[in-house]
Amino acid sequence: MKRLLLFVFFIPSLIWAQNDSKYLAGAVPVENDKVVFTKEINAPDLSSDQIYDIMHQWANDRFNGETNRVVYANKEKGDIAVVGEEYIVFQSTMLSLDRSLINYRLMIKVEGHTCKMRIISIRYEYNVSYKREPEKFIAEEWITDKYALNKSKTKLSRNNGKFRRKTIDLVDDIFQSATAALGILPTTSFVAEQPKQALPEPSVKPSTTVKEGYVAFAADKVPSTVLQLLPESKMQVAFGKNQSVKENSASWKGFGNMFDKSVASVSFDSDSQAYKTIGENDAYNISFFKEGETDNAWMIIECRKVGETSDGIKKTVMGEILNIWIK
Repeated sequence: MKRLLLFVFFIPSLIWAQNDSKYLAGAVPVENDKVVFTKEINAPDLSSDQIYDIMHQWANDRFNGETNRVVYANKEKGDIAVVGEEYIVFQSTMLSLDRSLINYRLMIKVEGHTCKMRIISIRYEYNVSYKREPEKFIAEEWITDKYALNKSKTKLSRNNGKFRRKTIDLVDDIFQSATAALGILPTTSFVAEQPKQALPEPSVKPSTTVKEGYVAFAADKVPSTVLQLLPESKMQVAFGKNQSVKENSASWKGFGNMFDKSVASVSFDSDSQAYKTIGENDAYNISFFKEGETDNAWMIIECRKVGETSDGIKKTVMGEILNIWIK
């Protein structure tokens, strides 16, 4: 019994250690005493011009503010330079918000069928209650192994560790988003590498099963190139036991937000079988297909009905997004 109690007591620590493993020794690469995160994406089915155009559009969509934008682009040389500025949030509650401004440079180089990305010049501005001006740090003196890990390199340090964790998460998100932008085009067979980021946890726990051949996305991370394809793609709503009943006449309405939940909206005729069958809290899938295909969806949205609106004979059903899968 004592052994069992000790095991139960240490479960949270074991889980925390497993979660920290990706942030430990070597997770922040250093080149010539500078922190440099790199990513090389190979897209053999795309030409150099196609890769450049996609990456240029992706960068303009992802970085679209006054201090967060594309500052240089040269298609002939294959170069794109971005100034990044955004907040990384450590903790957010009703009573407090712990966050830091992060600034960085993203350099993109397109050569042949390859896109090379580098994130450099990372800096932080961190407001603390007892100082009038924010504290300023550079990555080289704040998130490297020397400063952000304990002596044995087995744990994140209390203060610097949270900056290291959130910086790595941000870098992963940027690289995964760019990879997906090059890999999700329905006109190619290229499949993007599997990202590690999962959907924000909704009130209903999403499936933890990996869908083979697909990449998981959060609703707010779906690239604009994909969003533009949805209205023109063939759509199918599957529901019932094992999603065995299918409706092909519904219309896509788009993504939105309802009570702080990401939702997908679909319009049905009021007399359609799907509308009459899908009840509150029922699960269903929204699938999109290439022209002429019926059994190989390039995008699947798994939903749970949370509401509906009426517009004459049309009914718009809103579903809380549980998972989004893109090929």
